[in-house]
Amino acid sequence: MVNLSLVWTIAIVSGLAFLGGFLAKKLKQSTIIGYLLAGILLGSWLISYFKAAEILTGLAEIGVAFLMFTIGLELSFKRLYRVRDIVLWGGILEILGVIVLGVLILPVFGFDFYSSLFMAAAFSLSSTAVVVKILSEKGELDALHGEIMLGWLLIQDLAVLPMVIILPAVAGVGDGGWGGLIISVVKAAGFLIIAILLGRKILPFVLGKIADLKARELLLLAVVAICLFLALLSAALGLSIALGAFLAGIIISESSERHAVFSQMRPLRDIFSILFFVSLGMFLTPKFLMINLLQILGLSLGVILLKFLIILILIFYLGYHAKTGILVSLGLVQVGEFAFVLASLGMNQGLIDSQIYSLILSVAILTLLATPGLIFIAPKLYLGLRKISQKHFPKIYSRLFTRYDSFKPHAAGLDLENHVVICGYGRVGSWIARALRMIGIPFVVIDYDHQVINKLRENDISALYGDPADIDVLDYAQVEKAKVVVIAIPDEATQEMVVANCQTLNPQVKIISKIHHKGDQSRLRALGVTAIIQPEFEAALSIIHRALQFFGVNREEIASKIKRIKIEHGIK
Repeated sequence: MVNLSLVWTIAIVSGLAFLGGFLAKKLKQSTIIGYLLAGILLGSWLISYFKAAEILTGLAEIGVAFLMFTIGLELSFKRLYRVRDIVLWGGILEILGVIVLGVLILPVFGFDFYSSLFMAAAFSLSSTAVVVKILSEKGELDALHGEIMLGWLLIQDLAVLPMVIILPAVAGVGDGGWGGLIISVVKAAGFLIIAILLGRKILPFVLGKIADLKARELLLLAVVAICLFLALLSAALGLSIALGAFLAGIIISESSERHAVFSQMRPLRDIFSILFFVSLGMFLTPKFLMINLLQILGLSLGVILLKFLIILILIFYLGYHAKTGILVSLGLVQVGEFAFVLASLGMNQGLIDSQIYSLILSVAILTLLATPGLIFIAPKLYLGLRKISQKHFPKIYSRLFTRYDSFKPHAAGLDLENHVVICGYGRVGSWIARALRMIGIPFVVIDYDHQVINKLRENDISALYGDPADIDVLDYAQVEKAKVVVIAIPDEATQEMVVANCQTLNPQVKIISKIHHKGDQSRLRALGVTAIIQPEFEAALSIIHRALQFFGVNREEIASKIKRIKIEHGIK
């Protein structure tokens, strides 16, 4: 047998990763799934011929370091602050709930205590990469449920930090007693404090001086050295490489060179993290999948149901609408990429055996594959549950699905006529309301974010807390007397319900709807929507108008070209 050199290993792994990622994209799945499949192929076939495991494992360690470094670099505490109440308590309680219930339930199926703890910790984490990608494609990043999911995912990303400290320490409790666990935690806390204090004083100054040299390669080399040095220092203290790299990212995120550093590190991170995901798949063989298929399916279904119920209960408890609860819950039921990081750390440090490692990877892959479909059906599931409960369970319906507060003393504010009903008070809806208020046209806002509604009422703006798709809510908003209804909400199912209910209440009402994809245009026109606005297209028209002005094109010519583009787009 011929041992592969480093170059041959990278070449073969890169080629397989490309094919796996390409296939995954064609199937509209996360590229991570493709990289893992490439690893499975490598592990079950090529690895027996070329013996590239040792080389690839070493490169994967660097990949983990760079991945954790950029996660620390990208942490956005400003985004967390906007929805801090729900995501702080909800995110922490969800993680603890999954871990506690996992430790109680998994031993019933034959797993020992530590394996149950490790699996539950990994299963409590969702996929930032997959969820953000899907929300971005659907245009829902700035919707209420989108902001909650992003903040929730940030809490989970931060939770990886104590997990990589505590899980190895708990494994040593049997040998060193609880004193060993306490020493490990104190050691990690001391390392964090010293590194952050030194980093805030020294690193920003050093990076600033390097940036002043205006040599990008020197900045890249310095950042790579800092990342790997702190990763190795963390490992030398008995902690993990991932912890040190993550900390390095958090420290550098405080510097003014943060964005330049990220742009330099991203290509390097992408290459090595791909090698990391491929290396993960090497230990997951088709034989294992076939032998343990029922167990994998059972665990995956159990994780999805458990996380769905825990998140749903927490969101209800924190006072949010049923629709928000269902959208967020189904969006976060998968097991994310940090489960791969934890599994890799556990395997390399001898904390878990290959069986547990493979089970974690298998469940993560299966739940990731199910995620796009679950997020797609979430609005329809909400409408379906609402309809079923209205027909068969009136008490549940009145408790969860009709949460609009007609009993509030602001009812006189809804005694309107020839007004505008704004469904959704996000970025688009807020500007519409601002313009209407300036002109003096009466309007009422409907939204299922109670915090938004409370703020509007504080400013003496007519606002109604409820689901715009509910015909009772629309009726209470006096749609039968309205002149215009504006639909500024993103999901298709809700848009269709709003249109249908508005036309039932007032067939003459003018309906203006925002869309995210061009394909939605014909669908809404067929339903009878008066005017359809695609924000990206309108922005393009504005840019075209400005750009042609700079080239000296006269107004008539600009208007003619824009009219032609509108016709091509389907607007007459």
